[in-house]
Amino acid sequence: MKLIPNFTHTPGAHCGSTAMRDLLRYIGLDVSEAMCLGLGSGLGFLYFRNPRGDSPSRLFFGRTVNFEREACAHLAVDFEEGADDDAERAWQTVKNFVNRDIPVLLHLELSQLPYWNTRTPFPGHRAILAGYDDARQIAFLADTHFPGLQQVSYDALRAARATKIPPLPLHNEWLAIKSSVIASEAKQSPMHSLGIASQTPLAMTLQNAVRAALRDNARAMVMDRAPHFGVMGMETLAEDFETWGDAPDWVVCTRFGFQNIEVRGTGGGFFRALYAQFLRDANFPELGATMDEIANEWSAFARLLKQIADEKNRARLGEASRAIRRLAMREENFWGRVLDTTS
Repeated sequence: MKLIPNFTHTPGAHCGSTAMRDLLRYIGLDVSEAMCLGLGSGLGFLYFRNPRGDSPSRLFFGRTVNFEREACAHLAVDFEEGADDDAERAWQTVKNFVNRDIPVLLHLELSQLPYWNTRTPFPGHRAILAGYDDARQIAFLADTHFPGLQQVSYDALRAARATKIPPLPLHNEWLAIKSSVIASEAKQSPMHSLGIASQTPLAMTLQNAVRAALRDNARAMVMDRAPHFGVMGMETLAEDFETWGDAPDWVVCTRFGFQNIEVRGTGGGFFRALYAQFLRDANFPELGATMDEIANEWSAFARLLKQIADEKNRARLGEASRAIRRLAMREENFWGRVLDTTS
């Protein structure tokens, strides 16, 4: 059996930001879960209509797909990432990191992990491989709100790493953080004594990383005019709501929308509440206050979707359309302010 010594997992709200906080703390950089989400330019919007006919046939997500990579890039840490369609080779790759006492972030399909006890597929999940036991064919995962390490069979983990569910088919993706210059500086001056507003070299590095992350997030939300991403994606959803009632699984889609905003590891408000905390931690209190308001509006939108699903009332989908249009306007204005602040 192999367990990485001195690796600790602290339960959190969202899978990816919890995993990044654990990984960064392991190399000596102690930042909050909210800061990890922000440093990864992690706030987003993706609207997807499933061409395969799987249910839910219409779904949307509130975080970016690769914010973990972006957080590493903004912090200039030494990291590796990869993917491999050969399952055995992919497993040996991540085992080798664990043998070197390097924990590994894995991309996973949540319903394949028995300890989650759910049948609803979700291929955007993240957890950390922190050990394994060949004798028992067991892997040890650090995962979101679960305390300690969760045990999962090799077979279940293999299935979770390589499902082909749109819009996020998995190919045994992984990410490992090896070391960091900024973390070495943090060991000399503990993070909690610095504060991001100080003028130490470490704090200045963090300030630059925060501004770059904010700017990149804003550009992705308002300047990428792809029809299913960012603010444009919200407008596409608003138009599409008029036809949601035609889908055979429209109630499932509507309820899943509520869950993706408020329940499924978002920290509430479609990740916006967590991002508001990042803004406050990063000394942007006015932006943080506005994002809190936006988070509350997303929560209200989620409650509306739940009511529509509970009532099975197609006629109210027009209300949902109008609500998402208002949110698109709020977010477009917010991200414009961010660009003005960081340019």
